[in-house]
Amino acid sequence: MPPVHEPIIGLPDFKIISATGTKTIEFEVEYTGRSECPHCQSPNLRKKETFHRRLRHHMIGINKSVLLLKTHKFQCRGCKKYFNQRPPGILKFQRVSEPFKEQVALRHHEGTSKQTTARALGVGTATVERYYQRYLQRQASESSNASCPKVLGIDEKHFNKKSGYMTTLVNLKSHKVFDITLGRSEESLKKYMQKLSDRANCRVIVMDLSKTFRNIAKKYFPSPLVVADRFHVVRMINHHFLKTWSLLDEEGRKSQGLISMMRRHEWSPFNPKSKKRLETYLKANPALDVIYEFKQRLMKLILSRVSSKDQAKPLVTLLLEMITLLQESKFKPMVTLGNTLNEWKEEIVRMWRFSKTNSITEGLHRRMDEILNRAYGMRNFENFRIRVKAFCG
Repeated sequence: MPPVHEPIIGLPDFKIISATGTKTIEFEVEYTGRSECPHCQSPNLRKKETFHRRLRHHMIGINKSVLLLKTHKFQCRGCKKYFNQRPPGILKFQRVSEPFKEQVALRHHEGTSKQTTARALGVGTATVERYYQRYLQRQASESSNASCPKVLGIDEKHFNKKSGYMTTLVNLKSHKVFDITLGRSEESLKKYMQKLSDRANCRVIVMDLSKTFRNIAKKYFPSPLVVADRFHVVRMINHHFLKTWSLLDEEGRKSQGLISMMRRHEWSPFNPKSKKRLETYLKANPALDVIYEFKQRLMKLILSRVSSKDQAKPLVTLLLEMITLLQESKFKPMVTLGNTLNEWKEEIVRMWRFSKTNSITEGLHRRMDEILNRAYGMRNFENFRIRVKAFCG
């Protein structure tokens, strides 16, 4: 039969004999499950002595609780060795139960400071830290042997001044961090990628327009489909458009109100007064009006969604035509944009049929910032990695 959990104390195969107290509830309990020899696993035992162990246990509502455990000393009739009974949830030589350690660790994990947790549960701050580190190690070990996700997001993030940047690998299907590692260059990531387990499992890799990450994907993953991240493509187009605007009208480019309107898509909601102001400004600058209209058509094309190859074919033709126009432009930022789009055209076309983006990765980066801010910065990367996998993994 499977173990039966006592609903009040939450431990398997325990029986409550009595309960006393109000602020601190003292439960006298006894383990009624199967006992066997830890040396030879024989159930043929002889009871030699009975004694009590006093253990701190997790809170029952707002009240603290203590277990007065009635336990026994046995002798194995097989190997003749002596041992004390070892019930589940209570380790050898411990004065607290495992649920109590879990409660302490979870309180601190959820944002309560060590001092507040220690004061509320009646332990020292060093004890809170010890239980929490144990909790983090256990959480990290659960995902240590996980295989590489099928849909992988890869992006960089700054860790600290001394260590520089780190690379984040995200499972875009489950919206969880797969792993993080120091470095962002191909040389610094070489050893990590070679040790990455089950790389053949990865089918799609989403990334920004980074040649380094693209080279890593092609070199260390057997047959991945590299997909450009939609957010970074849109940001790049806006960046080069604003640089071209500076060449045409440097004074107008300094207006924050105009910048906000120029960045928006034409199908986005506009304030009527703001829209009229934009139209007036573009009429006064015909060259900029042409580039603005071209940028809006390019944005609409980039943000397209298709469900089949047949639907994508006319869009591919249009994209190649627009890239050619950009490369033939007399403005250097437009030429640079055209060359970049031409270099990444395959990854951008795949983006039309793929819905996942690295916005999931950026959201997880914000959670990492919360971890760093709570600790007022961290120096030890391995400790940070364990915390990230516990919080975001």
